[in-house]
Parts: sequence; C-alpha cells; structure tokens
Amino acid sequence: MSWRFKDRLIMADSLGTTLTGNHAIYASEVEFNIEAETEKDEIERAHSGASLEIIYGEHVTLNFKTPLAMSGSAGSAPAIAPLLLACGMVQVSSANAVTFTKGAATKATCLMRFGQNTHQITEMLGTFSINLEKGQPMVNWQFKGLFSAPIQSSGPPTVDWSRWKKPSTLGVNNSSAFKLNGLSRTLHKLTVDVGNNVVFDRAINHEEILITGHESTANITVTSDSLSIFNPFELAGSIQPFEFNHGQGAGNKVTLLGRFQMPTPKYASLESELTGYELDGKLVPSDSGFDELTLVFE
Repeated sequence: MSWRFKDRLIMADSLGTTLTGNHAIYASEVEFNIEAETEKDEIERAHSGASLEIIYGEHVTLNFKTPLAMSGSAGSAPAIAPLLLACGMVQVSSANAVTFTKGAATKATCLMRFGQNTHQITEMLGTFSINLEKGQPMVNWQFKGLFSAPIQSSGPPTVDWSRWKKPSTLGVNNSSAFKLNGLSRTLHKLTVDVGNNVVFDRAINHEEILITGHESTANITVTSDSLSIFNPFELAGSIQPFEFNHGQGAGNKVTLLGRFQMPTPKYASLESELTGYELDGKLVPSDSGFDELTLVFE
C-alpha cells in the first residue's frame, strides 16, 4: 500500500443504510485517527525499562473537507444532508426548498477505505464549520465514531459523483450577497461554526458517541463604512440577523441565516489595504431555541 498513491474513500449515510459507491463523500484533506485510553501494567521488576500498556476504549475521529454541495433541483436534499443530520441539524423539505435548523442528531454509519483496509465506523456524530472567503464555499467536518478492526477489501467500489452538485465560486457573478442588521454589507470573509461538543462516552457495559451541547459562533469581516452608515460600536451586544445568499437558478442556491450577537469590533487590514471590521461573535437562539442558524437549499 503506497502512501503517496493511497486511496482514501469515505462512504456515509444515516445509520442502518447499506453503503455503496453511491454514498461516497466528495472529501479532501482526510484525517483518520484511532484514539484510545491506556493504562500501564506496572509490575515491580529488578531492572528498569518500559512497562506494558493495556489499551482500551478505542474510538475513531474522522476529519475532512467537502464543497458546500447544492441540491441540484428545487426541493431535493443536497449530498451533504446525511452529514448535516449527523451534526445535529434537522431537515424540513418543501416543493421548492430544503431547510436545516438545529435539533436532535441522526447518527450516521460510515465506511472508511484506506488503501486495502476498510474500517466500518458506527454511531457517527460530529460538528462542522462553513468557510466563505474565496473560490468554492467549503465545509470542514469533524466526526467521532465507534471503532471496528479493518477488513481487507478488494478494489474500490464504483463511485457516482453525479449527486454532488458542486457550488459555483463566490463572487458577484454568481449572486453572492450579504446583509447584516438588515442592510447590505461588503463581505470579505464569513465563517460559521456550529460548535457541537462531541464526546466518546464509555461505561463498563456501554459505549456511545454523544453530542452533549453546542455553542455556535460566526466570524465576519466587512468593509468599514462611514459610522453614519454602519456603526458596529453602537450595536455591540445586540442581536443582529445576518443573511448570506449565493448561487443562481433552482437547485443551485443556498442561504445562511444567523442570529448574531454583535461583539466589540476589531479593526482589520483588508487585502485592498482598506480598513475593515472583524466581528467575532456568537449565534444566540431565541427563547424558542434551535433557531440561531438556518441553512436553506433552493
């Protein structure tokens, strides 16, 4: 198994799904690690040297990036839907749109092919962040799952990438738009982190992956307009909605909506050498709960 030319293929969907090449994830920068606890077997001996270690509690972390895939047709779920569900998003579909908001997670199952070794990862849950700056909108995924020893597999399965509708690049030509506090702002960077706390819970007779809570955040960099137009210092501490829209045509549009608590702004030097504001704040739900972040695919 060559390291340079190793093949790494991730297949994932909701728990209970029989995975095939049709469930392949359009992933890059894949990081797969097996984590465990250890305990020294410290027998008293007449000489120095290392002690044996007892290994237990093995579980898996799996990190990767994907494009923020579009739905392809109005009312259809995007290819990233099972990943969003495993990160505690809840899906509601209509004839024209698929909407995701925070809620109870739906665990996923995964096959991780690493060369000729294939690991099955069960009970998978995770968290994600969306990064919007240049090029394609991208999503960083971080998952934990229960470990199983690998089996040797034959050649990779046939993969159909047609369900992965890659997004258009960010920019005015593809109708990228941003509003903060109800008004259009010149956006240079937007990062939204759902902030799930994902843990491996181990008891004597039980092992489970859990999401024990979340605290979502957003980092926004905008051009510093005249204070008479936009004064973030006066808005500090208040909840101000933001809206990011991207894409053209049915099946190729996405909208991000957030309830953003305005922080005390920081000055930022933009690539144009103009001055900007960096706004690093929290997404705060209303008293109804789970409404601080919404993704809409149309």
